[in-house]
Amino acid sequence: MKPYSLALASLAAASISSALLFACGNGSSSTQAASGAPSGSSSGSSTSSGSGGSQGSSSSTGSVSTSGSSASSSGEPSDAGGPDASGATTTIAAARMGNVTTTITVAAVVTAVQGPSGDEVNYYIEDPAGGPYSGIVVYCDPLETSCPPGPRAGNPSVGDYVLITGAISSYKGQLQIAPTAYELIESGHALPAPATVQGSDVAAGNASAQYRGVLVKVGATLTVTDLTPGALYDTQCDVGATDGGMPLCTGCSPPSYSGFQATDGANDVIYVEQYLFPGDPLQSSPECVSMSGQVAVTKGQTFPFMEGILDYDGYASAQFMAPRGPSDY
Repeated sequence: MKPYSLALASLAAASISSALLFACGNGSSSTQAASGAPSGSSSGSSTSSGSGGSQGSSSSTGSVSTSGSSASSSGEPSDAGGPDASGATTTIAAARMGNVTTTITVAAVVTAVQGPSGDEVNYYIEDPAGGPYSGIVVYCDPLETSCPPGPRAGNPSVGDYVLITGAISSYKGQLQIAPTAYELIESGHALPAPATVQGSDVAAGNASAQYRGVLVKVGATLTVTDLTPGALYDTQCDVGATDGGMPLCTGCSPPSYSGFQATDGANDVIYVEQYLFPGDPLQSSPECVSMSGQVAVTKGQTFPFMEGILDYDGYASAQFMAPRGPSDY
């Protein structure tokens, strides 16, 4: 299973600090920040903290824009003296395909943000051209890492065109970049077109990393086949019960499951997790449907398509799709 944000459990709170985040893992206590998303190949050095898996934490408010405006796609700064894409030393795709683990600088577009405003621990960036290997998650929790304030100072928004410096590393099978420098080139940049993929490309058991961290779209109809897949169950929910105490996961605080299972016409098993909260309202776990703003998912329900970020859940040892909002399905 994966780590968690207390966003759902603290709906009554006006804001959620990173200090309230905690990890819920498959029988292991993670020291990472409570949410994360995976990406990557098996290359890259291992870090002691990271975004990990995405056992969906569901928040009931807010909406994340799922498409960028068609502002300048040239990457030129709005002010002549500001940062621009010329400061990049490589692209995400080139670095990932080359298994580069030294410090790089990339100019990329923010495609998705996880967490409520002011608490965006993870967000995804992608080369403007898109395509295989072009995306990665940015892990930046000031309480867990030494990342600069820049990535959080402006509350990263979908469509921000940013210049980020850092090294690519691996956490529980996910590739991530921890920034050491950050500059906003412009806001409202056009998003890369989602990569059109097959169900087999995003299937839970697919070992290829080429689309992880990338905005993708499955054009085939998906049918919900399991609301409580074992791989997405948070085994830490049972800890209290096994030592004589109360179960830890009650009333969706946090959810018992991070998402649901669906299949396409070829019977490819696809996990859909409510990772990009609060933008995606689809329930992460059956008991969460009673929460304000949650949209119920039922067995047998169909989605004519599914768009979102593909990544790797290190706690479930499987790929998952994370839609960004209702327009993604």
